[in-house]
Amino acid sequence: MMGLLDWLRPAPPLDADTQAGIERAVATVDPLLRQVSGYQEKLAPAVRHALDYCADLAQRIPGPFEISRAAFATDPLVHALFASADDIETMLATSRCVRERLVEMSLGSGECCALLGMRYHEKAGFGARLAGEIVRFDEPQRALYFTDHTLAEPSPDPEAARARLKIAMFDGLLKGFAAHLEDVRAEQRQLAQEQAIEQALVRSRGVDPESHTRRLDELRARLSATASALQPEGLLEALADCLLHPEPHLRLEPIEVCVDRNGILTSAESEAGDRLRFMELTGRDPRRWVVILARIRHEEARRALERIEAARRYIVI
Repeated sequence: MMGLLDWLRPAPPLDADTQAGIERAVATVDPLLRQVSGYQEKLAPAVRHALDYCADLAQRIPGPFEISRAAFATDPLVHALFASADDIETMLATSRCVRERLVEMSLGSGECCALLGMRYHEKAGFGARLAGEIVRFDEPQRALYFTDHTLAEPSPDPEAARARLKIAMFDGLLKGFAAHLEDVRAEQRQLAQEQAIEQALVRSRGVDPESHTRRLDELRARLSATASALQPEGLLEALADCLLHPEPHLRLEPIEVCVDRNGILTSAESEAGDRLRFMELTGRDPRRWVVILARIRHEEARRALERIEAARRYIVI
């Protein structure tokens, strides 16, 4: 049993990771949270839970997979993600992430790891299908393809990339909460404006005061509720609840498909297709992203940049 001395003993100090997370949360949401007595101790369990949750998500992102022209020819997953090897080169050459890290990549191990996100699509159509020795035409098919390939959060190795993704995801949770908070503040401003209009109508002549009094009472009640939620104590409680239950705001969902080398979705029993597994990230971005951890080699990125620059200098007369 816990004795009196246990209650009087000071709480153990917060670890550096949790402490940094608390300060990131307060700075992002509202610095006035520091006015709440014991805000660090109140936020600590929620911040620790959210950081662990984000670390688990980062570990579940598949990869790293080498993204290169050679991998397009040999790796079924890379082949499915891009329409052609030239598309890999174009992505590398136009990526700000690659341009910013190219010199650093050449000085280190010669490669970097980054989050590669893209949008998943299926397109219905018709094509030919071999059934035994018979070729059937105009068979309904669904084609798999990806768009908007984007590289982000570059790091020197997979471990550093996952650590960086953990913090990026945690920041995403905080920014999503801050955006919701701004919506509540906008609603409060709108309610205050409506209240002012109703008060002016009640004071004017020819207006039924009873109906407008009911409306005023409703507006006052809603204003009181939003005002209470926007106080530092209410904000701290709401933030802790968000971080303790991050799943609705940030999650990974598995996608498993079978696809042949032409990008046509096949049945799980088909011998012509490769079984591929992806993770789809849902966060505050309304778009959903299929995400993997990509390994980019310096030489591959350098050649892609050189080819794009050479193409830009070519003039057709």
